[in-house]
Amino acid sequence: MVSLPQPAAPTIVAARGDDLSPAVLDAALTTLGLPAATWVDDVPALTHATASLAPRIVIVPVPVGGSSAAFAAFAAELRRQSGVRAIGVASVKDGDTVLAAMRAGVHEFVVLPADDAALRDAIQRVLLLGGPAPSRGRIFTVYSAKGGLGGSTLSLSLAWTLAQRPDGARVALVDFTTTGAGVRVMLDLTPVYDLGSIASRTTALDREFIRSCMVSHTAGVEVLAAAEELDATEPLNAETAARVLEVLRQEFDFVVVDVDHHFADQTIAALDLADRILLVSQLDVSALRSAQRTLGIFTRLGYAREKVAVVVNRRTDRDRIALGDAEQVLGRKVDISVPNDYASCADAITFGRFVQEHAPQSPLVEGVADMAAMLTGEAVTAIRSAPAASSGGSRLARLFARR
Repeated sequence: MVSLPQPAAPTIVAARGDDLSPAVLDAALTTLGLPAATWVDDVPALTHATASLAPRIVIVPVPVGGSSAAFAAFAAELRRQSGVRAIGVASVKDGDTVLAAMRAGVHEFVVLPADDAALRDAIQRVLLLGGPAPSRGRIFTVYSAKGGLGGSTLSLSLAWTLAQRPDGARVALVDFTTTGAGVRVMLDLTPVYDLGSIASRTTALDREFIRSCMVSHTAGVEVLAAAEELDATEPLNAETAARVLEVLRQEFDFVVVDVDHHFADQTIAALDLADRILLVSQLDVSALRSAQRTLGIFTRLGYAREKVAVVVNRRTDRDRIALGDAEQVLGRKVDISVPNDYASCADAITFGRFVQEHAPQSPLVEGVADMAAMLTGEAVTAIRSAPAASSGGSRLARLFARR
């Protein structure tokens, strides 16, 4: 029996929309020497075409805010089709819509109505990715609702630990903070470019440019530092922050992000795109109250319970609040407890080194190793029981019941 040749998969399949002009898209494709697009009526039809035709590129209308059952179904199918690239289009460019597109796996975002040059550039960038979709690294965002809890030290220490894995994992450390010493001070770095360079050039955020803004540390961590002159730099908007993280997710096995204590655009982007959020607290009333409120905000933001890991930092045998009391007021278990070694952490910053390099015998090292193991699905040492005096459960309950 003679086997008939199968028709080649279409280069581009696009879903019709009010602001996406077939003539403009065809003009862009003609400039690139590509055949005309195959059109389908709506997003459900595009989902079916993605599954049955496996085109090289799909162009999908992104609903405002990204909330639609049809778009969610498309995103699920796109994740199953590793060789299909997606360009999202919408008539608005608000943060929620852009983040929804990025979370769905969209590679480029174009605001409509667009001219043929904008569409051509987006298509060309997607085509340059080539081959099957790159593996997606994991993003770990370290967040605390108040300062002074050691979140930045944990971010640095986690990045170092992940970089020492025997499988040679590629690790990026991203500093989205706008207060405090910052990674550049803590590691004594002098990068030529930083996030300020990215914020001032939002129209050319390709892989090469973002990588050129990073600096290599001898510990095997690639660092993207916060802007040096914050008052002279535009803050990152949600779209730019999301674009940076999506590019890094494709380049690295692990991306550790240190973020501000307030919900700025770049903080929300890092929390939204994170595979796991590390919520840092301590065993004191102020820190636990902040963590309790933050967990409520995370719930309202729609984050799954398992996305968030609670980390109690700087734990000592002098803590006046027991771990069990903390878990009771937070309404969930503490995932990781990291012992206190403030002196070693302060000394490491003074010398511009990772804590593990400066004080390899520090009890913090083992605690962070447990944290990395939890995040990567490896065996974790049980949380060590540190004796703590009773805090007076009834009084603590009354404090945390206040609104």
